[in-house]
Amino acid sequence: MFLLGISVICLLTVIFFLVKLAKLAGQRSHITECHDSRKDWPTVSVIIPARNEEANIAKSLGSMLAQDYPSDKLQIIVVDDYSEDKTEAIATKLMETSSFDARVISGRPLPEGWLGKSNACMWGAMNATGEYLFFVDADTESEPALLKSIIEFSLTRDIELLSFNPQQEMISFSEKSLLPGVFLSTANSMDFVASNTPEKEEAIANGQAMLFLASSYHAEQGHDLVKADISEDLAFAEKFKRRGHRIYWAFADSLMRTRMYTNAQEVWDGFSKNMHRIVKAPTLFKASWYWFKCQWIAWMAPVLLVISAIEYLQSPTQLATWALGVNAITIIALLATFIGLVRELFVPLHYAIFVPVGISLNGFLTLNALRLHRLNKVTWKNRSIPQ
Repeated sequence: MFLLGISVICLLTVIFFLVKLAKLAGQRSHITECHDSRKDWPTVSVIIPARNEEANIAKSLGSMLAQDYPSDKLQIIVVDDYSEDKTEAIATKLMETSSFDARVISGRPLPEGWLGKSNACMWGAMNATGEYLFFVDADTESEPALLKSIIEFSLTRDIELLSFNPQQEMISFSEKSLLPGVFLSTANSMDFVASNTPEKEEAIANGQAMLFLASSYHAEQGHDLVKADISEDLAFAEKFKRRGHRIYWAFADSLMRTRMYTNAQEVWDGFSKNMHRIVKAPTLFKASWYWFKCQWIAWMAPVLLVISAIEYLQSPTQLATWALGVNAITIIALLATFIGLVRELFVPLHYAIFVPVGISLNGFLTLNALRLHRLNKVTWKNRSIPQ
């Protein structure tokens, strides 16, 4: 009887989890390719902060230099943030034949109380002239229609801060086996509609791609507003929204791609910067509770299926049959969801069996992020990030 009771609780938990995921999927707002023939495109300044990005800058900058946007309306600024590799040389070479106003500028010294990326972005904005400021990470690659599409999307909705999620490229075994589960469990803590509703507190943003109306950005002193925040994207969204600015979160899978991390160590280090902030677990209690939920969703169903199968084989009573059936239904529902997830992420279907590993990992990432935050030991790109 006890096994059947736990199995039913597990099934109900999974149903709640899947219903929320289905609701999130239906709430997603997509930015699609713009086919507008408008003549009055606003001026845009693309700002790419780059530190030691020699492996990525050609792809990111090259795709910006190939944008289908009026040449007299686009400015591209790469902020070389004291790179120790060939980032500056590669970027300068790519810009030599560009018809756009494209240039590399050296980063400014880090002022007291500032974090590196926000400082580089602020310096780029101080050298920008566009009516819109588009901050984009150096590990992204954009389609030629990206700028027109996001500008049109923002203009028609009167958006002052547009941020979006690009298609996540996963190449190595570690990426394909870990990231789908991490993304799935992270998304489950978000509310897309609430973020896009001015009256709600929820605020989502992604630092890989943030488009600001320049007048609104400067009115809030730009990145000075979030100069000490590790999660400068979430901080921007929250503070902008509280100050009455129109923010919007969307998806742009067909217009931008990114490869965030290339191996398990990078996944661990990268998400350990701020996962506790992303999943809204800023205290030990909340982080521990989130860890428990991740482990429950990841492992409880398969463990119960094995136990119920063993009990049924030993004594095929009616209760044992019911317990086995309930756990089989739970596993089938989860597996179907995981297959749908990896298909949507363009990952081979057999990686669906690894999704629970990523979900479980996200619980540990949250605890580690909180630990590093409290110990003031967060580091990124060979820099210590002060708290």
